[in-house]
Parts: sequence; structure tokens; C-alpha cells
Amino acid sequence: MPGNAAAAKHAWSPGHETIDANFVADLLVGLGQIDPQLADQVLTQILEHDSAYDIDAVLVPVARDKLHAPETAKQPAVLRLRAACLAHLRARIALPLAPPPDRQRSSTVGCRCRYCSELSRFLADPTQEIWTLRAAAPDRSHVESTILNAKCDLDTKTEQRGRPYSLICTKNQTSYKLKVKQRKQDLKDEASLAA
Repeated sequence: MPGNAAAAKHAWSPGHETIDANFVADLLVGLGQIDPQLADQVLTQILEHDSAYDIDAVLVPVARDKLHAPETAKQPAVLRLRAACLAHLRARIALPLAPPPDRQRSSTVGCRCRYCSELSRFLADPTQEIWTLRAAAPDRSHVESTILNAKCDLDTKTEQRGRPYSLICTKNQTSYKLKVKQRKQDLKDEASLAA
């Protein structure tokens, strides 16, 4: 039994950056066959460490794709994992999904320098679609990094006319499109897990 506890502890230790779905499935199935109570304890730890065991990237695929064998599907830890994944999916499916009603976008960018403050005001403006930043290359690069880090709904291009060059930012609907894609996957995953 000490070996199983050590394997379980290793599975949820905070130092791990990525966890393989096959490992989680094998761990839950193996422990469920040996000691259902230990499997349940391990699942509790897995669910509490969502930074290592991302529910969308690891746990939903495990519950959806790996735990359907008749001898596995009825194990208490497997049933509990499936229920946790379904609750997660249903909560996100219940959220409203609509395109932005105007051109206002999230304006939290994480930097308050002069140019990033201008960027933030542009993002918050419900009527402005395009913003042009005419600035030196380091300032343009800084703003582009801010846009990437904040995952702003913007398309950018550098216009190389005149000096200094201009960074042209155009608002888009990337976040909304990602939510639509996520909703389709969530509905598909919910149907698979509820079956």
C-alpha cells in the first residue's frame, strides 16, 4: 500500500506542470480496483489542484474518453469525476453567449504607461474601431506585448510609412469566437458524459 500512496502523492504534487490524461485514468482505475477509498482521496486531491489537473485539458478528456469500460465506469471515483466534469460543463453552458453589442472590449491591460493607458481608453470606447499609435519601435513593441499578454481582442499591423512607423490596432471578436467554439465543444462533451 505505501507504493500506491507514493504514486498518488506524486500525481498531485504542485511541481508538475503538465499531467497526462492517461496517467490520471490509469491511476483512478488502478486505485479503484485496489482500494476505492484511496481512489476517492486521490480524486479529491486532483480536483483541488486544478492548476496541475486542468479540468478542460485533462479531466474532461479522461472522463469522456478513458473511463467507459464496464468494470471501470461504475467505480465510485469514476462516477464522481464524471459528475464533477458535468457540473463544470453545465455551469459554463448556462452562461449567456452573445457577440459584443458594440465596439467596447475589455480594457484591463496590466500596464499604465502613457501608451498603454491610451490603449486602455481605446478598448473601453464603445464607438471607436481603429486606433493608430505613431511611436518609436520600442514603444510599439511594448504595446504589442501588452496586447498579447492581456489577450486583447485586437488585430495589429505596422504601417511603414513615414517616421516613426505606426501600429494600427483594429478591434475584433476573437474572445466571442473562442467562446462559441468552446460552447460547441462543451455541448458535445456534455452529451458524451451524460450518456
